[in-house]
Amino acid sequence: MKNRCFDLKAKRVLVVEPLGDGGIAHYTFNLLDSLANHLDSIILFTNRRYELIDKSKQFKVFNWMFLVANWIIIKLPSIDQEHGIFTAIRRVIKIIEYPLNIFEALLIVIVKKIDIVHFQSVNLIEVLMVIVFKLFDIKIIYTVHNVRPLHKELRFYHKWILWFTYSLCNEIIAHTIKGKEEIAHLFKVSKDKIHVIPHGDYNFFIPDDSIIGSDAKSSLHIDPKFKTILFFGAIRENKGLANILTAMPKIIEHVPEVLLLIVGEPCGDYSKYQQIITEQNIADHVWEKLGYIPNEELPVYFFASDMVVLPYNEVTGSGILQVAYAFSKPVVANDLDGFRETIVDGENGYLAKTGDMVNLAEKCIEILMNREKQNRMGSYSKYLADTKYSWDLIAQKTKEIYFSIK
Repeated sequence: MKNRCFDLKAKRVLVVEPLGDGGIAHYTFNLLDSLANHLDSIILFTNRRYELIDKSKQFKVFNWMFLVANWIIIKLPSIDQEHGIFTAIRRVIKIIEYPLNIFEALLIVIVKKIDIVHFQSVNLIEVLMVIVFKLFDIKIIYTVHNVRPLHKELRFYHKWILWFTYSLCNEIIAHTIKGKEEIAHLFKVSKDKIHVIPHGDYNFFIPDDSIIGSDAKSSLHIDPKFKTILFFGAIRENKGLANILTAMPKIIEHVPEVLLLIVGEPCGDYSKYQQIITEQNIADHVWEKLGYIPNEELPVYFFASDMVVLPYNEVTGSGILQVAYAFSKPVVANDLDGFRETIVDGENGYLAKTGDMVNLAEKCIEILMNREKQNRMGSYSKYLADTKYSWDLIAQKTKEIYFSIK
């Protein structure tokens, strides 16, 4: 039976997630699948190319967003790239189509008698949809996955648009205390309006048939004798790939049979990283799989890794960290506030001094050279995934926010 203890009238929620793939789409899927046990109705409005459309779920999906844009991309696949003029063309097409998406979302709200619209969003254009829903007196919640733009500095128009967007929202969700503080400071949002709910686990990536690390390495044509460090996910400036590349020579000095696995899609010019690899003379210790990684391919890279590195330059929350936890991996990350809140230093990994490549290398070496410590830390990561970051707990906290709105 669905829990209705917070109100005599169960809530009906529409969740808007425009990307349809990647980390935020995965987060949204798990959140909705858990919330479905607590609400009268929960619906996802997302991208036409929703990558989880065939996955078993407990919620309704309307993948109507950017139908025309995706049809054009199918006809002109060359514009489906994450850099240069192609990105600009794709964005213009989506902006032109966006008014239709607003009408479609409003139609769902009216027909389904939606009480709350919850945005899981990364695009500034969402302010237009927020305005329309506000005109219809719909309650609005906004989960801020990234406080700052991923590709560029926070400019004055970012601040103005996000300030205006957040001012229209009834409640805002951040993943960390650091994120809450930044939102309040940068966009002049009352702290009473911002709730901290951590990012949930990614156990749904774990296949029914797990494989041991040596077999996973062999399947990737990696000699099982090599220790492996995994750098996974979209390759952006803030992810700090250059940091671990710079630290590799010292790691190699102490662990000669080591490989850095770079797995993910470059979002920008990758040649600068190739230049570092050449300058550091570490090409024989770098293994690359560049491009977007489909969900079904993800597990093998984590099974094949001995540890996961997150040498980020800035962070408020990390989905990759939760994937590492789900796969029982020890982690090494820079000691940024967002990681201090989510990594138990010395228990499930280490926090390295930000900007100190020698210290970053030393922390990796400590894990790679001690199998017992590696296993113990990995087990604690899994414990955190199953307890502190379980989706049942995340859904419960989210539901409480839904029912607190008058």
